[in-house]
Amino acid sequence: MNSLFNSVNPLLENLPRAGVWLRAVNLICLVGAVISIVAILVHWNQHRAARDGREPGRNVMARVAFVTLLAAAAVGFVQVWFRYIEVNHFPSQTMSEVLVMFSLALLVSMIILHLAVNLERIGFGWAIVSDSLLLLVFSSVLLVNHYSSTLSSAQKDLPPALQSYWFPPHLSALMISYATLGIAGLACLIYFAVRFWDGVHHGNKTRVSQVLILLGLLLVPFGHLVTIPILLLVGLVFLVLRVTGKLPQPEAMVQLEKTMDQVSYRYFSVGIPFLTAGLFMGAFWAQEAWANYWGWDSKENSALITWLVYVIYIHLRMLGGYRGEKAMAVLAGGALSVFLTFQVFGYLPDSQKSLHRYTDDNVVPREGMQGAASTDDRAARLDDTK
Repeated sequence: MNSLFNSVNPLLENLPRAGVWLRAVNLICLVGAVISIVAILVHWNQHRAARDGREPGRNVMARVAFVTLLAAAAVGFVQVWFRYIEVNHFPSQTMSEVLVMFSLALLVSMIILHLAVNLERIGFGWAIVSDSLLLLVFSSVLLVNHYSSTLSSAQKDLPPALQSYWFPPHLSALMISYATLGIAGLACLIYFAVRFWDGVHHGNKTRVSQVLILLGLLLVPFGHLVTIPILLLVGLVFLVLRVTGKLPQPEAMVQLEKTMDQVSYRYFSVGIPFLTAGLFMGAFWAQEAWANYWGWDSKENSALITWLVYVIYIHLRMLGGYRGEKAMAVLAGGALSVFLTFQVFGYLPDSQKSLHRYTDDNVVPREGMQGAASTDDRAARLDDTK
């Protein structure tokens, strides 16, 4: 807990400017998470008042939460600027820098999604969903930045292949796509959690979604940090509703699931163009760096699989008529593929010969080479760095 406290304390001694601003972002996100909880409670009271025919009033806290989101993003850009000055290049060389860029992309993506979708216009119930997603984003940024602070933050010079004008736009497009599609994945988890607890409280037979939830808890690497909290939080909400005798009827649940499906699709629609642009820019960049648009590198293949999963989702939704549980399952699979490409890739056996392992501290980049490097090549390159 002490290290977590330090990650929200910008007044620590001997911190570089980028470190001070990063902890300021964390502090703002912590405050934003608390404000989001208050906004949820206010929207809940407004929902009850509107249902009972009373004047619902205004929810100032929801606007304060959004302003806090804007402030966190603005401070995040300042942090990136100071990190740029410190390392003298676009700060996405080390894994700690990449994770900080991802957390900033989460904030920017949530701003875009809030303005593009604006769930509050649908009704007070959907405003609660919006506040909940905002709470999850604030919490995710705080945890991601805290984890990044445990990694090495030493300055590293860019290898020749990364000294390109393609570096900032390629990484930025992918980070925004990963963040936006990740938020769509959070919406899928909420959807499956709602179906799970609805089946439990109404005594329905086991659904495919319930099985997917259980598999997610067992197999998804970040299940303990994301899936379990969402499942428990939704379960607590259902328990309170049942105790107070306000459990939604099946007709209301059908409408809820339908709207969640539409919301997740809108979130996906914002993210997929950025993912596509990132892939194309990566191909053009590879042609300049390695004289090969596509070398069937394991990282390239993993990114292509992720893109194809989302293409399949589009086709199944548009041509196959997939809606609800089926569409959400495919969309959740895309979010899992994003995570595998972004974080788990480095632990896969085939990744050891990849040309894309620039963020690993113990790996010497193999510039201009296709295929696996021999032991002698690696030894020679290590000698050159001494």
